[in-house]
Order: sequence, then C-alpha cells, then structure tokens
Amino acid sequence: MKAQKYENVEFVINHSGDEGIKLSLIWRKGGLYLSLSGLFLTDGSTWYELPVKDLENITVVSDEPLKLRLKIPSLDIMVSGQRAERLLALRHFLLPSISGEGGTDKLKSLLRFRALGISDPELLSKLLNIDSQNVEDLTGIAKEKGLLDSDGRLTEAGDSLIFVPGEREGRHE
Repeated sequence: MKAQKYENVEFVINHSGDEGIKLSLIWRKGGLYLSLSGLFLTDGSTWYELPVKDLENITVVSDEPLKLRLKIPSLDIMVSGQRAERLLALRHFLLPSISGEGGTDKLKSLLRFRALGISDPELLSKLLNIDSQNVEDLTGIAKEKGLLDSDGRLTEAGDSLIFVPGEREGRHE
C-alpha cells in the first residue's frame, strides 16, 4: 500500500449492524491518508481502510469545528481536521464518486425539476427522495459542470443533457 498523508485529523468510527449503531465516544488522534484504492485513517497503531467505491455519503455535520461524516456499509465515521479547507476540498473531490447507483439519474431529475421552475430545496428533497444536504451537493455539482448557472437556471449544457433536441415543449428547431 502506497499512501500519502493528507491531513492530521481526529476521528471516531461507529459500527452499525442489525442491532443498530454502536457508538464509540473515543476520538482518536491520527492521520488521514490518500491512496489510489481509497482513504486510510490511522491512530499510529491501527490502519482503517475506507474504499472510495464503498462510500455512500459524505456530509458536513458541523462547521465550528468542521466535522465530516463518511458513511460506508456498516461504518459511520466522523472526521475533524486542523485545516477545514483541506477536509472541504476532499469532500468536494469525493462527491462525484459517491453518487453511485442512480447518481446521474438524480442529477438529471434535479435538472428536470429546475427546468420546470422547482427550486425549493425542501421540495426537491422530497421529490428526489434524498436529504437536503444531497440536494445542495447535487446543485453544486451541476453548477461546477456548467449545467446550472450561478442563479440556478439551466444552461444550454444542462438543457441538452435532459432534453432530446427538437422534443422540448415550446421549442422549434
């Protein structure tokens, strides 16, 4: 395993299973490492591998101090680092990989609702059957990919992703 140290962090790993989440209240000091196969956390004596392909979600749960929550099957990990901008950059980098099953479909659905004029995050959350944090994440990804403009309106690229040319209602090509 060849991994590069990314950040000094404090972390806690909670196990979840059939009988619910087993909470661990002990925060460990250590490091967050990146490799081609995934993320690694270590407290100096034990290494914990978090394969990127298994990540289900990565959310910000606290701003002061910044804490990220990473979800993979049967594990719920909280990470806090010395430099918040590094953790936010990591989250931003990982979000496109996390979308997994239906991620592209959720993005297209978000764009379709935006095209219909539906922009309320709470309503989109209910319509897409995802939490409001994921609505914000998808909206950010759409803006970065140039599918939505800064005001949240569909761009030509977003339009072409969800509509077949010549089939959009009210458009004559």
